[in-house]
Amino acid sequence: MKREFIFILILLFLFISVYGTESPYVSGELLIQLKNNVDNALETLSEDFNYFSLKPVKLLSRRMNIWLFEFSSGRISDEDVLISVKNHPLVREAQFNHFVEEREIFPDDPSFDLQWGLHNTGQTGGLFDADVDAPEAWDITTGGVTILGDTLIVAIIDGGCDLNHGDLSLWKNYEEIPGNGIDDDENGYIDDYDGWNAYNSTGNIPSHSHGTHVSGIAGAVGNNTLGVSGVNWNAKVMPIAGSSGTESIVVEAYGYVLEMRSIYNETNGEHGAFVVATNASFGVNYGNPANFPLWCAIYDSLGIIGVLSTGATMNISVNVDEVGDMPTACDSDYLITVTNTTSTDEKNSSAAWGLVTIDLGAPGTSIYSTNYNNSYSYKTGTSMSTPHVTGAIALLFSAASEELLEQYQQEPAEVALLMKDYILEGIDVIAALDTITVSGGRLNLYNSLQLMLNPSSNDERIYRVSLTLRNYPNPFNPITTISYDLPVNIANPVIEIFNIKGQKIRQFSIFNIQSSIVWDGTDENNQPVSTGVYLYRLKTDGFMSGTKKMLLLK
Repeated sequence: MKREFIFILILLFLFISVYGTESPYVSGELLIQLKNNVDNALETLSEDFNYFSLKPVKLLSRRMNIWLFEFSSGRISDEDVLISVKNHPLVREAQFNHFVEEREIFPDDPSFDLQWGLHNTGQTGGLFDADVDAPEAWDITTGGVTILGDTLIVAIIDGGCDLNHGDLSLWKNYEEIPGNGIDDDENGYIDDYDGWNAYNSTGNIPSHSHGTHVSGIAGAVGNNTLGVSGVNWNAKVMPIAGSSGTESIVVEAYGYVLEMRSIYNETNGEHGAFVVATNASFGVNYGNPANFPLWCAIYDSLGIIGVLSTGATMNISVNVDEVGDMPTACDSDYLITVTNTTSTDEKNSSAAWGLVTIDLGAPGTSIYSTNYNNSYSYKTGTSMSTPHVTGAIALLFSAASEELLEQYQQEPAEVALLMKDYILEGIDVIAALDTITVSGGRLNLYNSLQLMLNPSSNDERIYRVSLTLRNYPNPFNPITTISYDLPVNIANPVIEIFNIKGQKIRQFSIFNIQSSIVWDGTDENNQPVSTGVYLYRLKTDGFMSGTKKMLLLK
């Protein structure tokens, strides 16, 4: 017993050493999602929790009904406040307002040739073709507008952007009159002509080095005899300030995208903005998604209306599957998570990974791009990797067929997932990522375009929109049923079950269409597995679904 107690003390000491003792959230603040169509909900909550002076501060997302609340910290513990609020009948979800930081490490060796990540000829020690094959992709499309005439927009949620940079094509809300203090387009945001500033809830976008750099990687104007080229030459960049400070700022920033794309869908493109991707080059190191339910839920809400999101993982060499991270450990099918690769196709030594949580790599080491004050510079980090993928999403949409885009109008969520498949399945497999990321490789624009443009008649990617995969109950004990709804002519389908470390513990062959299998919590040797989180996916000879999570309780 004494030995066990000492062991626990050692673990506690290590935890404090690694994670620190500073609070990860703002004391006295909560993010609360209220149930819809409830009259006087704000007043009722304030009255019911008068003991610790719970009061609404501001609305963060009208679509998701998420509010920032403040309360008097100290009367009871913050944890007890959160539990009490969570259990209130008017509350759908509640959480702390966590601190968030931008993700960037400054390059210490700016000797790489310009934009090796787009076209690598082996310059200055780089590996030939260790790039995203941008010139090959640009021979097919350079982005900008879909075949149906929709102007493609990528939302860069960051610290701000240089609105006067000559090499950026920035989105403008032409239905808003800037500076008149009126919500001209009645979208819930005043003076949002240039975008939105979630730091102070205004339309004033601050100039910002990191945000300008990220914007240029995704969408700097190409072939204009000036500066650099983005992955997508002609996509519009929507700048949104809101990448650091507190989580409420992040939620408000995403809430703006959610509103503008929802309006676009609801008005058949007459109003709003055709945002197809969001970029998050920021996060919370070692964040546990269970403590960030509203932030994670936003990715599903965006995905349902057709928006894919990208997230930069930590600039720390750790396994996200084991230690957690925000947002890259969020369990959302509509989030693409990215780590940093070098000009020699190695994982950057300061970048995180995860067989279950991190989808792919992209160039992120000594990347040359736009900077504020109408300048250019090198930067390094997963922050630089992620906008390569953001630009790639818009590039795919610019080359999509009329039939696929019409399907996207009817089934935005399903086609968004199809685009994610093309991104992940089009990678170049590289040894450095083969066993530590979901896809095992680095982004390749040309390969992904070819997959989308040339599906064979038996290509199972075309069935992605009709696949459903779920389990019930979840959590479970002693059994759970994993159900699936598959199209015909699927080759050798199986259900694979993994533990949280990515080790496969069980596999079931599938013989029936629109059926299910039952898992009793045992491994291949029929031995019971331990309590915890498990992942499952469907795999065939030519297709692999995203992973789903389930919780086994003992």
